[in-house]
Amino acid sequence: MMSEKLDVLIISSSQRNNSNSLKVSNYIQKQIFGSSKDLVSSILDLSDFPFLLDHYGIERNDQKLAANKKEVLDKLYTCDAVVFVVPEWGGMVPPALVNLLLLTANGSANGLPLGHKPGFIVGISASGGGTYPVSLLKGYAAKNSHLTWLPQHAILSNITDFLDHPWSPEKDNRFSIVQSRLRTGLQSLIIYGNTLKKVRNELVLLSKEHPFGQ
Repeated sequence: MMSEKLDVLIISSSQRNNSNSLKVSNYIQKQIFGSSKDLVSSILDLSDFPFLLDHYGIERNDQKLAANKKEVLDKLYTCDAVVFVVPEWGGMVPPALVNLLLLTANGSANGLPLGHKPGFIVGISASGGGTYPVSLLKGYAAKNSHLTWLPQHAILSNITDFLDHPWSPEKDNRFSIVQSRLRTGLQSLIIYGNTLKKVRNELVLLSKEHPFGQ
């Protein structure tokens, strides 16, 4: 039986402890999801799982690695929608996120934990960047995960100043407009999540016939 509440997972994609990605993840959970009674949200902080960087196609008898992988995959399987908060590192995404997405392929995950679940990207940058994570993820990350990217995304540049700005998405200034885009995109994610939840099992069965996206 499907849960009545939508389960939204926010992935803080930085490998650094106490990162800006984690701050943005907490910001989203508080400012946008905190007042909703129709969903539950949680944060997956990739800095808590350094052992996952050691795993892809490597056979190791490592109990901690296996436990890390199971804990992460359990979170991915149980959620209904995903927010990816992704820092731009030298025009790329952190390797921890790449490895996470590799783990979501059918052969690695014994299924498709993100199959036909909507994903929303929040690219962040300490300066004026943040666009490259969006292009990279939408360009390749759905092939074997069968994730469904929303057409919307949000780019949070000058992230320290953004987080210091009062929550005021109705106002007409630089940071408030970005807040409005973020809120609108995540409201869309909720609608997508509730809609795809009803048909996901059928779609995943079809995806498993050709799980590698060709």
